[in-house]
This record gives sequence, structure tokens and C-alpha cells, in this order.
Amino acid sequence: MRFLIAVMSIMMFVFAACANGGHATNAVKAESSPVSTAPAVEELPLPSVPSTLTAPEERAAYIVSHFWDAMDFGDTIRSHNQDFMEQNFANYISLFPYTDNAVLATCVSDLLLKAQADEGAYNLLADIADKYLYDPESPMLNEEYYILFLDAITGSDYMDKTRRSKYAYQLEDASKNRQGHKATDFEFVDSKGRRSTLYAAADGHSYRLVIFYDPECEHCEETIEFLKGNQSLKNAVADGKMKVIAVYADGDESVWEGAKGSLPAEWVNSYSPDGAIEGEELYVLRAMPTLYVIAPDNTVALKDLSDRMVVQFIEEALK
Repeated sequence: MRFLIAVMSIMMFVFAACANGGHATNAVKAESSPVSTAPAVEELPLPSVPSTLTAPEERAAYIVSHFWDAMDFGDTIRSHNQDFMEQNFANYISLFPYTDNAVLATCVSDLLLKAQADEGAYNLLADIADKYLYDPESPMLNEEYYILFLDAITGSDYMDKTRRSKYAYQLEDASKNRQGHKATDFEFVDSKGRRSTLYAAADGHSYRLVIFYDPECEHCEETIEFLKGNQSLKNAVADGKMKVIAVYADGDESVWEGAKGSLPAEWVNSYSPDGAIEGEELYVLRAMPTLYVIAPDNTVALKDLSDRMVVQFIEEALK
């Protein structure tokens, strides 16, 4: 809850200038916030934004660039404090969607350079970035943002080589099937025994929702049940705006046969022959189910989605 309140406060600050003729105070409080019994976590003061910067994107870029100015990473009382670092990291990341990617890359690189004041602080910051941006269960999961940290970490020899190898491996994985890049083609066999591929399923105008799942996975079952019952997805499929391709990536045909009747007839129900998707690491499936939206031109529109995010995409992008 305290993360949400802090994020709301920062957003109020970013947009305040537009609502007040270009002027905003630096002190921002979340009004009528729910009372919390959890001890307050210290937050870094927001930088004072020049009054000449009035556009939200300019203000966000300035705050991101100067967010850590008040932080001395050599002060291990704060830089080794997990709660303090997590709170401020969450506040920091909340600004990323409003900031240009080129600015973000420079900011992240500068942040990690600043954190080199103390090895423990640097390693903790890297761990928190992993937890918030790469953990499949994190509500802030965002591989594109995490790649910014991975590029900076692996591009420097500051971190111990053994530890750095973990991040190099993550960078290799995160770089596969990136958003905005061509999706890797793969073969599948459908419920009628026909062989096809992701690219062959493209028709030039429909998006494809690819659901990598395991028939014996409880969370997969819950996700599929939600999507089966969602009217927005039903309408998108009926209107030809979306195709659904459910793929059992492990390729155990006997397991798939036992569950294939549970999916809607309008979906492509399939498995990966010989488990090639996982065996050849065509896609990195760190959690089940893993959902992708593939654009008509075979680029990755979105990846690592929740079922609710799929519905949001349909309702906002496929009206």
C-alpha cells in the first residue's frame, strides 16, 4: 500500500505544473491516504523541477535524471537498507513510463555508476531491479526496463565476474523475442493433427494471442478459464481481430491429448512437436502460463502478460 501512495504522490507532482499554470511546489502529499500501521519508510526528496519545465514528459525526465541526487551510496545505513532501497526504487521506476527511452538508458547507467561507491549497495540495487522488473510474479515486471539495468551491469567490470555471469545470462534470455522485434517462428500440431507455424497462422490483419501453457498447471487452468469467459476476447476472435493459439510447449502428446477438449473450438489448440519450443529455447518460459501478443507483421506487440493485461490490450487497442 505504501508503494501505491508514494507513486500517486509522484504522479501528482509530475502533472502538477500543468494544472497550476506551470508552477508546483516540491512537497507533495497523498491526501486522505489510508492509515497504515506499517512503520514509515524514508523516501528521497523529489528534486526541485525548474519552473521552465511545464510539460509532464519534461518534468518526468528531469525527476528521473535527478531522482538519486540526494542519495549517498557510501552511506551504508541507507544503501544497505532493503526497505529503504525498495521503496525508493519503486518510486523511481514509477516514472519510467513517462520518460523517453534514450533518457532512461542514460539515467540507469548514471545510477549504477553512482552506486559503485559501495559494493554491497551496488549488488543490492541489482538484486532489487531483478526482483521488481524480472520476477514473473512482480506487478512491475518489465523486461524492457530491466534490460537497461542488465546492459549497464554487464557493460562494466565493477561487479564480481561470477556474479555478473548471472546477469549476462539474464540479458541473453531477456533479449529473445523482445517487444517490437520479430517473434521467433515455431511449429505446432493442432487438435486435428495438422502441422503449422506461428508465421503461417498470420493473415495480415489479425493479432495472435499465444498462450504457452501446461495442461497440468493450476494457474494455467485459472488463466484459461478467465480468458474463455471474457466477452471482449470472444468479440475480438469473432470479429477476426484476434486469433488465440494455445501451445503446450513441453510437447508430451499424451498429456496434451487428455486435456485438449477443455479449450474453446475457436482457439487453435496445439502442442510443440518433440517439445522444440522449450528444448531448443526458442522462447524463455520462466512461468506458466506465458502470454504473448503477436502483431500481424510477426513482431512482438506485448510479452509476459497477465490475463487482465490481455483484456486491457483488446479493449484499448482493438476497439
